[in-house]
Amino acid sequence: MTKGPAPDASYENRSFGAPGAERTVVLLRSGISTLSDPRPDVTAHRDARIVAVGLTVDDIDDPVAYRGATPAEATASVIARFIADEAHERPVGLVGVGEAGELAIMIAAHLGEGVDRLALVAVPRPESELGASEVAELLGRISAKTLLMNGQADPTAASAAARWFKDHLASARVEMVPKSGHEARLILADVWERVLSHVAPGTVR
Repeated sequence: MTKGPAPDASYENRSFGAPGAERTVVLLRSGISTLSDPRPDVTAHRDARIVAVGLTVDDIDDPVAYRGATPAEATASVIARFIADEAHERPVGLVGVGEAGELAIMIAAHLGEGVDRLALVAVPRPESELGASEVAELLGRISAKTLLMNGQADPTAASAAARWFKDHLASARVEMVPKSGHEARLILADVWERVLSHVAPGTVR
């Protein structure tokens, strides 16, 4: 499958979990493990279809004062259409991890009630005042029940970041995860079971 920032582009994706499940969860993160199942043993106990979308740093770039649509905005538009097609008119759960968190927020704002559960894992708050204003406006359009999970000692996404997002969301719960030393950054695999319980409720099998 081809990929790119153009409006008619598509993005590499991989599905795992239960293929015919009514519940779909879309996973957004960047890096070498973007298409992998965070915890196959945990996923296997859920009657949910997980769709991981392949993203690069360039796909989620959202530079301040960029003229026209940013790469992230173009990516969000394409993936929102993809999710709408995959959902078959049923609400989906959406997971955004780290730097892909703002992309998940853009997509949730695009889809409105099409996303009923959102999880943001280790997502740093916007760095600039302008960026914060734009993200806050998007958060104000999201009605989905949102779970915010951050590492207590994360250098960029600790309690202050979690509180900032919570203050701008209609329905949000913060859960801080103890981490220490060189493992201060929260890893999705460590909290995948909790994340799935939020974005795919009532699907334990």
